[in-house]
Amino acid sequence: MKRSKWLILALVFTMVLSLALAGCGKTTEQPPTEDQTKTEDQTQTDTGEPKLAKEQVLRINLGTEPPDLDPQTSTDTVSFILLNATLEGLVRLNPDGSVGKGLAESWTVSDDGKTYTFKLRDAKWSDGDPITAYDFEYAWKRAIDPKTASSYAYQFYGIKNAYAFNTGEITDPNEVGIKALDEKTLQVELERPMSYFLSLTSFITYLPAKKAAVEKWGDAYASEADKMVFSGPFMITEWNHEQKIVLEKNPSYWDADSVKLERIECDMINDTNTPINLYETGELDMTGVPAEFLDNYKDSPEFGRMAEAVTFYLEFNCKDKFFSNKKIRKAFSLAINRDAYVNGVLANGSIPAYGFVPGGIPGKAGGEFRKQNGDLIYDAGTKGQAAIDEANKLLEEGLKEVGATKEELAKHVGYLTGDSDLARKLAQALQQMWKNNLGIEVPIESVSFKIRLQKMDQGDYTIVGAGWGADYNDPMTFMDMWVTDGGNNDAFWSNAKYDELIEKAVNSTGDERMEYMLEAEKLLMEEMPISPTYFRARNFLQKPYVKGVARFPVGVDTEYKWAYILEA
Repeated sequence: MKRSKWLILALVFTMVLSLALAGCGKTTEQPPTEDQTKTEDQTQTDTGEPKLAKEQVLRINLGTEPPDLDPQTSTDTVSFILLNATLEGLVRLNPDGSVGKGLAESWTVSDDGKTYTFKLRDAKWSDGDPITAYDFEYAWKRAIDPKTASSYAYQFYGIKNAYAFNTGEITDPNEVGIKALDEKTLQVELERPMSYFLSLTSFITYLPAKKAAVEKWGDAYASEADKMVFSGPFMITEWNHEQKIVLEKNPSYWDADSVKLERIECDMINDTNTPINLYETGELDMTGVPAEFLDNYKDSPEFGRMAEAVTFYLEFNCKDKFFSNKKIRKAFSLAINRDAYVNGVLANGSIPAYGFVPGGIPGKAGGEFRKQNGDLIYDAGTKGQAAIDEANKLLEEGLKEVGATKEELAKHVGYLTGDSDLARKLAQALQQMWKNNLGIEVPIESVSFKIRLQKMDQGDYTIVGAGWGADYNDPMTFMDMWVTDGGNNDAFWSNAKYDELIEKAVNSTGDERMEYMLEAEKLLMEEMPISPTYFRARNFLQKPYVKGVARFPVGVDTEYKWAYILEA
């Protein structure tokens, strides 16, 4: 859980997290660049209605190039924001986080909770062709097709035979419980009842794909503005890579009358000062607030802080000769001071993490998972010299076990991070802690977000700074990442006991299910393929004339469908 003004955030977090939301994924340490819905101002017409500006243009900063705009393969938050704006699934989240109607105008659920039947509304792709149930069947089966290699294929495993098809146990896609009965009817059969399945259909990987478009453009699909078709409120009309993306209102969108914005201009600026300067000069309508600027803006009516279910962590490559050893992994975790790292360097209201699942996620009997498992790790910040001594002892023992020397480790290890000012700053802090407490100076490799994701997927790193945001409001969105060969298990860690606990949780309900996940988190922190560092808070500035932009602490960060600009 993230904290700012504690009572307000506690209420906001409790209210929003009581809803099951979907979609977040891999995230960056880039200062958050978006915004949150705020109280409407009093600018009104004589009839009492808000007076809209003549030019409905919103100017934002994405912070980086979106790595992947193919909905069935995308895994990162920047791409998710754009995909959510330009595509729509069966349902769409309302501004308050509840599940609203999307391309499905109605649905029914069988008495046993295992069969969902969706009726699609009359809607069109941006090229004018009708959107049909076959587009959903194609997209979902494409996501679980082993040839697609989607990291998020496991999000479909609750559907009948989806796991078997994805893992090659069966080869006939017609055996999967996803079937278009006709152009307007999609029927989905589940392996077992899933209380959050409806909200899961708003998740990015569940968005539709037009088969003709995917086949026409092949590997180039979704790589340029003119190699995509859109089902959502906006269309990408301009994509100047690494610099700017422009979204324009989609006139073919079924609910276009609800969309007030005509255009969203998205910059890709990843340094610290420029977005603040552009906000001050009126060239950006919202921006994130880096730590060094907090004192300047924390009392401004344009400043806000958002609680997020996002965990940042060190990820160790468990295929690596050195970091396949648990004692070496633990040594690097013990040697850091999370309090100094988070409160002294990051200094943005985020809080040190001593477990993996963030606060606010539900646990047993309506309680909070994080509180029920408590702090599972400690470090040089909580135990001082005792932790440093233990780290060096574990390092020495681990090196003996892998048959290597400290000098060999020093020549081999590196820290992979992003290319933003903040990412470099945080990496340098870790570098100094490891040098002071372990006597090892770890080189820093700073790359773009897209390249970092590629290197993680390929195992081309020893230690990497990573982040994960909840895809839905349940501990499983964090816990099932680390099963053997999991689509997002970039640590390449495997533990039979952990796999067993997650499987038992999947096949259980209620408190028994939660107990298995509580036990799994304890095992994860004991084996330490990852080492949590902090739970993120999001600071932002938003011009008072910007209204209706919704932000969710769990799920896709930002929703622009209902945004509008008031006359200043």
